[in-house]
Amino acid sequence: MRTGADHDGTMDGVRQVPGLGQGQGVAGGSVDSAVGPPDALAGDEVLADLPFAGVLQRLAHYPLRVRRPLLRLLWRATLSRRDGVGFGLEPLLSRHLKLGAAQAHAMAVEHDFHDSLQILEWLAGLARSRAQLIADARTISVSDEALVERMAASQGNVILASMHMGIFPISISYLLWRFFNGRRLLVLRAREDHQRNVAAMARLQEVASEVYILNTRNEGDFMEAMRFARKGAVVLSMIDLPHTYGNPAAITLFRQAASIGFGLDAMARMLNAVVLPMTTVSSLSGDRIVFGQPFEVWQNSPADRNRLAGAVARQIESFISLDPPQWHMWTRLDEFFLDRPVAPSRMEEDRNAGMA
Repeated sequence: MRTGADHDGTMDGVRQVPGLGQGQGVAGGSVDSAVGPPDALAGDEVLADLPFAGVLQRLAHYPLRVRRPLLRLLWRATLSRRDGVGFGLEPLLSRHLKLGAAQAHAMAVEHDFHDSLQILEWLAGLARSRAQLIADARTISVSDEALVERMAASQGNVILASMHMGIFPISISYLLWRFFNGRRLLVLRAREDHQRNVAAMARLQEVASEVYILNTRNEGDFMEAMRFARKGAVVLSMIDLPHTYGNPAAITLFRQAASIGFGLDAMARMLNAVVLPMTTVSSLSGDRIVFGQPFEVWQNSPADRNRLAGAVARQIESFISLDPPQWHMWTRLDEFFLDRPVAPSRMEEDRNAGMA
């Protein structure tokens, strides 16, 4: 896979936090749900389309190291009976990643498995008890536990800036439970809640003292959410969204001109928050949480914002390169390359006013 990640990982326009990590690159923020199911689980009708949907729901009750290998066997056994395996990603992967036909097909098929795994693990998060989920958490490893411990001990504002990669909801929930238990929590969302999402949010309330869910389409709520978050909150945000989510910033992605939704820079300045970029790499036996370099945003000019957005894009590519089929945004990749710009929203104007 060609990611175009031929860079030195330096960060312009941001202040790296000394002593908080050795990773390269930087992750910026956009706004979307940090918990809840993948888009495929917006309704039960998609589960019904899976030939093994009923078994999937039963597998969700088993321990992680049992259910995941069983899912792999089940998924392989049903490949020949399923339509649309790989979501038709082959042409897109060939075009943007310069992959040959065989490579693109193999990657699309493996991505299909990780989509099924995401569904299974989201169901497990609802089906299993708190004690069972804690037992499952023994399979999670963290690239730098001391880093997160220092950030949590500071009691300052922290933005967990995650990729849509691997079983990312598990990683986010684990960090909150293990290191930020009892802290205020601000969750950024960019869509209306479905019943399944409401249930997932309720699980977060088990580890947070207060939860504020900001639907970013309700622009009038932004400043109220910022007042809530200033009191030592942990903010959940996603970094790998296309510019159709608002606050666009021009970048280069896979060696091509692109644009991402980029609102985290203003939020980080307003909250004086340390941003912790992160991704998840999942396997049949557990999950690995990988961090980038924590940073603070302290400059505010258009040139500084452009440099930061470029660093974000390089971090996105670096994270994806760890295991490309596990990135859940491949099906939306074309949205990053749309030519038509998105006008700044009123929320963005409110953010900029808050910087004055």
